[in-house]
This record gives sequence, structure tokens and C-alpha cells, in this order.
Amino acid sequence: MNDLVSVLDVDAGLAALVPQERRAEARRATAAATLSIAAGSWRQARNPDRARGGYGLLLVDGMIIRRVGIDGRYGAELLGPGDLLRPWQTDGNVLGIELSWRVVSQARLAVLDPRWAARAAPWPQLGAELAGRALARSVRTVTAMAISQQPKLEQRLWMLFWDLADRYGRVHADGVHIDLPLTHEVLSHLAGARRPSVSGALTRLASTGRLHRAGRAWVLSGDPPVEMGSAA
Repeated sequence: MNDLVSVLDVDAGLAALVPQERRAEARRATAAATLSIAAGSWRQARNPDRARGGYGLLLVDGMIIRRVGIDGRYGAELLGPGDLLRPWQTDGNVLGIELSWRVVSQARLAVLDPRWAARAAPWPQLGAELAGRALARSVRTVTAMAISQQPKLEQRLWMLFWDLADRYGRVHADGVHIDLPLTHEVLSHLAGARRPSVSGALTRLASTGRLHRAGRAWVLSGDPPVEMGSAA
């Protein structure tokens, strides 16, 4: 656990919900302890009970993948700044689900424990926004399920890239840049495919001129797939 940080200072979306004349007061009230996690496998917080009864852990910086496996087959979701996590919440495990977390790039999380929730209570719009973000994750999960049903891996990856671009993309003269640490391995988790197959599909997409790399960023050229609207 590291020093306190005001949640409003590290989350512009939450800060914008508080009237300017009350923002200084809200900044003090929303101070939270932070948890820093190095890149690699994450076995969850050593003391996750500290956040139980509160909102959970707010991802402030970095990227995390949550992977879920059943009988050797996996699905995954990519979590970024602004997402709310409750790693201890599994809602039963009748199917013997394998759960794992991996930090793609060094992450920092704010601990929104019961004491934080009590201090933030005078600004109910903050709690409503956090609940909305949790529901937004469920929508993204269903969208990912629809994308995973595409039979051709190239199309699945192309739709996955555009789904990520909707949240993280930036428009440049040569196309939409997605500046995320999306290695072939990470993409294989998100697409539900083996890494060699993903590498081959990416090569084929690049050969059509629709996809290329610019440093770490993936650059998408042209229009999003027509099927994207119906899949979402």
C-alpha cells in the first residue's frame, strides 16, 4: 500500500461530476490509499478484505487482463483506467472455473473501502458513476462474447481492434491509433485463440493494408467492419 491520493485528482471523469465550488472539499474527502502492482501475474491484493463493504479497487493507471478458463478454454477482458475491480467477488464456482489476473503494464489502484464510501457519501453522483462503470463492463463483456462468435479469426481480431479503438483509439492522419501494450499473446487471450494462429491472422490483416504498427501502437486504416454494429 502506498501514499494517499485524491481520487478526483487521478480520475477526471469523477472530478467533472462535482461542482467547481465544492471540488476542493470533495478532493479532501475522496483521498484513498493506493496499491501498486508490477507487470506480470497478480495473485490479487494481499489484504483484499480491506476493500470489502466498499466499492472495490479503482484502476487508476496501467492495464490488467482478467482471464477465465473452463476445461482448458479461456475468455478474457482488458481492464484500463477508470474500471472498478472486486477480485474477491466470484459468485460461486460450480463449474470449476479457473480465474487469473495478469498486469500487462504496471498498475496502480485506489482502494475504495467502506471508510472511503462514507466520506464520499455527500456526493452520491460519484457512487452512481462507479455503479455505471461496473454495468458498462458487463456490456463490454457481452460485446466480446458476440465478437468471439465470428468464425474467421481475421474478422474476430478486426472487430476486437475496433472495439478497443472505441474506448482507447486516437485519430491520426494515417488512421486510428491504439497505443496499448497489445502483444500477440495478449491478443490471443482477448480473441480466444492460440498465439500462433493470432500471429498468422495479424500478418494477413497487415497484408491487406488495414493494419500496421507505429512503435507500440496498432494503426487501423479504413472503416470499421459493417458487422460491428450488429455484433455490439
